[in-house]
Amino acid sequence: MDGFCEQVVKKKRTVKDNIMAVVYILLTIGLPVLCIALAYVIVAYFIYIGLFVLIAMVPLSIWLISNQKVEFEYQVVDDYLLIDKIVAKRKRKKIIRVKLSEIKDIVKFNEKYTGKKINKYFLCIDEVNNPDAYAFVFYNEARGNCAAVMLPNEKILKGMRPKLLPEMQLKVVKMLRGE
Repeated sequence: MDGFCEQVVKKKRTVKDNIMAVVYILLTIGLPVLCIALAYVIVAYFIYIGLFVLIAMVPLSIWLISNQKVEFEYQVVDDYLLIDKIVAKRKRKKIIRVKLSEIKDIVKFNEKYTGKKINKYFLCIDEVNNPDAYAFVFYNEARGNCAAVMLPNEKILKGMRPKLLPEMQLKVVKMLRGE
């Protein structure tokens, strides 16, 4: 193994995530209360149904809230850029595996890409409007032109630079200098 660099980017909680967590908690409390209220109107057995719903909803809501914690892991291993999505620190999904020599262009993500049309964007960042986000453009036989949008730090950029094409190495050097 020639080199190994990695970076973990945590996705920040949004307002939508907070609202969904409140909804999960309200449903966990509200459904058993509704069953108990129906027990006085319809049949007393609804109290048992409410108890079972409560027992089922508590772990379900805890699991759903913990699944909102998302991280992206960028790795440079030998001649490959690997990006994984980690959900709740227990489930890992491979997003892309691309050879560094196959990266055709590196552009700021908020700028328009003026080259070939991009068929698929792999968004591996916490917010789309981040000014530090870069799109690494490559070609995939199944999907055509693709772009991996990520927030690489200095360590990742230095790890990828020797394996990139010469014109891409110049762009990485400019990125490292802050130009």
